[in-house]
Amino acid sequence: MSQILEEVLAEFSKLAAIPRPSKHEQAISNFLCEYLTDLGVSAMQDLKWNVIAEIPASAGYEGAPLTILQSHMDMVCVAEAGYEYNALRDPIKLVRTEKFLEAESTSLGADDGMGIAEILYVLKHGGEFKHGPIRVIFTVDEEQGMSGALNLNEKYLADAAYMINCDSEIFEEIVVGSAGNVHVDFSREINYVAPNENFTTAVEIKISGLSGGHSGLEIAKSRANAVKVMGNFLRAIRDSGNFQLASFSAGTAPNVIPSEAEVVIVTNLPEPDISETGEIFAERVKKIYGAQNFKVEVAVAQVPDKVFSAEDFESLSELITLIHSGVYSMNGEEPLTSANIGIIRTGESIEVSVLARSNISELLADFINLFAQTAKVTGFGVKFGTPAPAWDFKPNSRLAEIAAEIFTEQNGFAPKVHTSHGGLECSFFAAKNPSLDIISTGTTNENIHSPKERLHLETVEPHVKLIIETLKKIAAVDTQGEK
Repeated sequence: MSQILEEVLAEFSKLAAIPRPSKHEQAISNFLCEYLTDLGVSAMQDLKWNVIAEIPASAGYEGAPLTILQSHMDMVCVAEAGYEYNALRDPIKLVRTEKFLEAESTSLGADDGMGIAEILYVLKHGGEFKHGPIRVIFTVDEEQGMSGALNLNEKYLADAAYMINCDSEIFEEIVVGSAGNVHVDFSREINYVAPNENFTTAVEIKISGLSGGHSGLEIAKSRANAVKVMGNFLRAIRDSGNFQLASFSAGTAPNVIPSEAEVVIVTNLPEPDISETGEIFAERVKKIYGAQNFKVEVAVAQVPDKVFSAEDFESLSELITLIHSGVYSMNGEEPLTSANIGIIRTGESIEVSVLARSNISELLADFINLFAQTAKVTGFGVKFGTPAPAWDFKPNSRLAEIAAEIFTEQNGFAPKVHTSHGGLECSFFAAKNPSLDIISTGTTNENIHSPKERLHLETVEPHVKLIIETLKKIAAVDTQGEK
């Protein structure tokens, strides 16, 4: 393995040792600020725990345009069912093979820890190549609201000409635009009642084995949403008899397609009948989605003291049915608009979290109107987060042209230059400074936002070289042409 790879992985291992779920980035922010300062870099934190660092230009290149290198600190923290993992306390346990870097039964956090690790490598070796002034921005909360980017003072963007965001997931691609999004939270207070005295059986039903994945990058891959699938299974049971719902749980984050769901019901159906229905239903799901690992598990449970009222269950069933979770429309081969039911929890109330996306900012307003009407029809309350604007493609992007030329020279083939249906902080940066020329690149990270996440090791060194050569090319160009 190369020296570049080994050094980058050494940096990444330091990040993996520090728990950093969204909304809990103070520890990683403190670490990075102190680490950069120890490297002799001028670094500071803002009130949101974003880290901003300034790297002077190489001698003679002070007049080159300022370039920002940017990544986010937080990660989606998920674990395999039954694996003991506390995202606020436990480090990520790295597992390295010849071709991949993975984690032991949890998400890896290469999204976007690998971007940070590579930027740290570039800074450590900045004295070995000629570059213009560089600003590093490490943001918080990218995965659950982008509040770091939203609240970043625009002064850190106003004087920059270029930005290289290191948060894309396929090395062979250069992203030049991304979807906007809006977080939607539905809620309804539950009116519990005593179980029907004729319903003497309680069962716990769990579905698992769906692929899950990123709700933007993988939303068009026909991946079933466990919330929708469980809703369909409950309807299948209803065709055979009566039941009452006691609880419903699914999902880990709004931007993750749920792969598992669990309910408890009280019913007049014997457990073997429900299991038989589950076997038939599982075969149907496998046929439709190709989810060969999908299974329905049914187990007898203790009869609970309370269950949903009929009205509350009908409202929840209607909500799950009416919200289309998946692609709404396409633009050629790319998704244009989509939505994902990411989380459902029940306790004192029903809480349902949805993330809607569109590559056209104006269409997010249509989503808000649609979901407002859905809430009204189903009797739910609804709250909308601050919409993240779409990042529009600039057809005359000089930075995209430079990076594509370098990529082709280094790898012997041209990259795919395109817009992404994933959400990127670039949308907020572009809104704060419309003249900022931005691209997003990255290593190849597979199955992000899931315990199956893994980094393709062979893409680390070429991506680092792409960043360095792009910085060199930017520095070599001034108002007179090539230096």
